[in-house]
Amino acid sequence: MGEFVLNKYILLSSLSLAAAVSVFAAGKWYQASIPRVEYTEARAVSVEDYVSCIGRLERVGSKSVYPSQPGIATSVFVSPGDQVQAGQELARVQTLPEGMTQQSALEVYSSFLHSESGAENLLSMGETETLTAPISGTVVSVSLSPEKYAGTAQAAVIISNGNGLQLRLSVNESQVPDLREGQKAEITGSGFRDSSYLGTVTEISDEATQAVSGTSQETVVEVLVAVENPGADMKPGFSAKARIVTQEKEGVLIAPYETVGAEEDGSEYVFVCREGRAVKCPVETGEEYDSGFEILSGLEEGDTLLYSPESLTDGGRVILAERVEVEP
Repeated sequence: MGEFVLNKYILLSSLSLAAAVSVFAAGKWYQASIPRVEYTEARAVSVEDYVSCIGRLERVGSKSVYPSQPGIATSVFVSPGDQVQAGQELARVQTLPEGMTQQSALEVYSSFLHSESGAENLLSMGETETLTAPISGTVVSVSLSPEKYAGTAQAAVIISNGNGLQLRLSVNESQVPDLREGQKAEITGSGFRDSSYLGTVTEISDEATQAVSGTSQETVVEVLVAVENPGADMKPGFSAKARIVTQEKEGVLIAPYETVGAEEDGSEYVFVCREGRAVKCPVETGEEYDSGFEILSGLEEGDTLLYSPESLTDGGRVILAERVEVEP
């Protein structure tokens, strides 16, 4: 009888142990099934609207000379570094007849040059335009070459009579309404990659021009940005990028792009963590910035924003994993 009781206790103990192990394992499995989610805190920050564009550095006081119509450069009389006087002849351009393409013009011009009646036949291409210096100074750059196409979007010759530096930009017409003289700009470039400089918009052209890039064409406006305290690593002729600040806003609530999801109908949402659960919140977004979307409604400052919203379920349990620090 005593042996039977002993075996009974051993059996009950074994069953209790097995049950405890099962409960423990189930608990571990449940814990493992809860997604671990990266998160950040929604906060209001100061943000900037800006226009970003690329141009070329030149001496202050520079004047650019453009052909009035597309053509073929027949003669170029100056080189970079030459001193010129106002009114001095710089180059001659044979203008193209209306409707003639760049490639066709080059082929026709080449055939004219090598024909016996070349000089007379050139007259059929259009008029000869003489480009002259608008100011006295130093020739900074020359884009023309004899027997090469001369467009109206790129300056044929640039002349400078100053020592400071400015950045000449071609800004797409869609961005021009946001620009004003006096706006500040950050200037960077591959030629001075270890430095960045401040600048100020000093001039916005009253006229637009057509810029051709490959097979596409866009309407652009020339903008000048004066460089403040240029360093020795900045050289005229370098290409540079300007980030022109057009507006500054305070107290803008930002949600990183990776925290915002979209429904099939285009409406947007985020997930926030409340008492260990993912709660889905419809939101209205505004402007887009480097760090994320502006949130106009549906989110409060200090809310715990969850990443990867497409993988979460409304009301589902979550475990906060690594906090992501977002740059303003």
